[in-house]
Amino acid sequence: MQSRGNDIDRAVKGTCEWLLKHQKCMSWATSHRGLLWIKGKPGAGKSTLLKYALSKQPNMPSARDSDLVLSFFFHGRGNALQRTPLGLFRSLLHQTLKQIPVALSDLVDSYQEKCREIGAPPEAWQWHPEELWHFLEASIPKILEPRPIWLFVDALDECGEADAVDLAMKFKSLLDSFSSRTTQGIHICFSCRHYPIPPDLEGVLEICVEDENGDDVSTYVRQRLSETFVREASSIADLVTSRASGVFMWARLVLERVLRLERQRASWGTIRHEIYSIPPDMDSLYLDHIHRMENKAASLRLIQWLCFAVKPLSLMEVYWALAVDADCPHKFLKECGSEEDYGTDEDMERRIIALSCGLAEAVTSSHTSVVQFIHQSVKDFFVNKGLLVLDRSSATVDEAIGKAHFSLSRTCIRYILMEEIGQSRSVNSGEIEAQFPFISYAATAWTTHAHQSDRLGVSQDDLLQLFRWPSPELLETWGRVLNVVVTNVLDRQPTKTSLVQVAARYGISGALSAILQDDKQLTENAVVAFLLDGGVELDSKSSFDQTPLSLAAANGHANVVALLLDRGAAVDIKEDDGRTPLLRAARRGHEEVVRLLLEKNADVDATDQEDETALSLATRSAICCQ
Repeated sequence: MQSRGNDIDRAVKGTCEWLLKHQKCMSWATSHRGLLWIKGKPGAGKSTLLKYALSKQPNMPSARDSDLVLSFFFHGRGNALQRTPLGLFRSLLHQTLKQIPVALSDLVDSYQEKCREIGAPPEAWQWHPEELWHFLEASIPKILEPRPIWLFVDALDECGEADAVDLAMKFKSLLDSFSSRTTQGIHICFSCRHYPIPPDLEGVLEICVEDENGDDVSTYVRQRLSETFVREASSIADLVTSRASGVFMWARLVLERVLRLERQRASWGTIRHEIYSIPPDMDSLYLDHIHRMENKAASLRLIQWLCFAVKPLSLMEVYWALAVDADCPHKFLKECGSEEDYGTDEDMERRIIALSCGLAEAVTSSHTSVVQFIHQSVKDFFVNKGLLVLDRSSATVDEAIGKAHFSLSRTCIRYILMEEIGQSRSVNSGEIEAQFPFISYAATAWTTHAHQSDRLGVSQDDLLQLFRWPSPELLETWGRVLNVVVTNVLDRQPTKTSLVQVAARYGISGALSAILQDDKQLTENAVVAFLLDGGVELDSKSSFDQTPLSLAAANGHANVVALLLDRGAAVDIKEDDGRTPLLRAARRGHEEVVRLLLEKNADVDATDQEDETALSLATRSAICCQ
């Protein structure tokens, strides 16, 4: 969770020094309770500035060796815990536990009690973000008795609009609750774009980065130009700095073009004209990069993966994600690519830079090179508009996103169904992942991408043909591989399963509809002929004793639940532990699913083996969410 801070560039020597001398920063550092918002345009250097402030905390007025210093860097291109409040709270609590465990004795007691009464996490239960915030909030008075607190949170906007606003309000409310000087001081500094946090919050000190960092941009530009001999370096630096308007990312991308022209021995007039021709705003600059992409089909596929992969992908994973097309006709991986075709990591990095026109890069994270956009604003641009420019076949942004998820899911499925993987009998995750580098992602993520594309209206009918429904053979191959690579018991797939159960569990209602649709529309389909003869067992159980309805109810897929109920699925069928679909939905807090089941007269008094009712489970779920 904390690796993002290491990825952020350190301040160039001679930059950021103005911050500690800024009147608002000094007021924040010397106040008893202060909230400082470092705000600015995308790419203006907010993260570098906050990282600098964190490194200089010991030099700030009123700082002491005993201070509790906490930090978190949101990462919109990272994994789930790097871009959600849950990750923030878990990280801050972990940092506090390491330094002052006595302040969180209530958290430890609650954890131990849950483990005794419910079981071990994450299979039996998981922390709710609000629950963790409560423990964090309650620990503050204990911490403040002997020492001040300094909290630095970067890129609040990268956790999403609603969560960013909520967190800013939480920070302000926290400070307001400690107005008394009987405790030590609490200082909170966060960085965020101008939006979505409302401006001029009462009691919040604001520093607008692009209004202050003109000299820093100039220093950065001159240093970059000094790394190689550039004619007219001073004139170029002045021109780039003036047109950058305080945005480092603009200066960085423009300098790459300048240096390329310099290597080509272009004239000063040509370089000057190039700088003036580059759009001044970032979105227009990114659009200009799209127009420069030579292989737009391959570039589109790379951009789709970088926008919507559920986790950052390694260089080797990206290689295979691009090598196995969604419409791949091959049956063997060796027909799609090889280690010789991959070349070296440096070769792959150059390919990524070429396909993205410099908007993506490989960075080292936890000893592994992962591929990501060079900045969060690049991802935002492609998701909001750039993808639609690349994908000429889509009419709307939602359609482009839906097609992207469809393509990603089918690439994953094609990879899983390759002959080499079907023939593998490895039961060791490290062994199978070494042999098939993309298998872990493909096995765990295809259902997520299929669900997202289904949600955005893309037909899932082809899943029947891909998995050769009704034959269970290919689904069993996927289930076998999945159970090797996953660590969480809840993610495992029963050995005996069907496409109906998979579609129900993961909320792929389009596939379920294709299986259950009206007989007259499908009489000419050979697959459906089987369905008409044998019928679809809506209440068939997997080897985990789960029916499609119980799977859909437990996972909160209301649309799938409605579809199954309309086709006559048994509403009160029990699993081995005595739980009905209603009990499953109540335990997970899925209110819409509970409503649908009650409308079908689900038994509200049914009990499981532990004598729990839907009401008792729903009450417990509500308490955990408070």
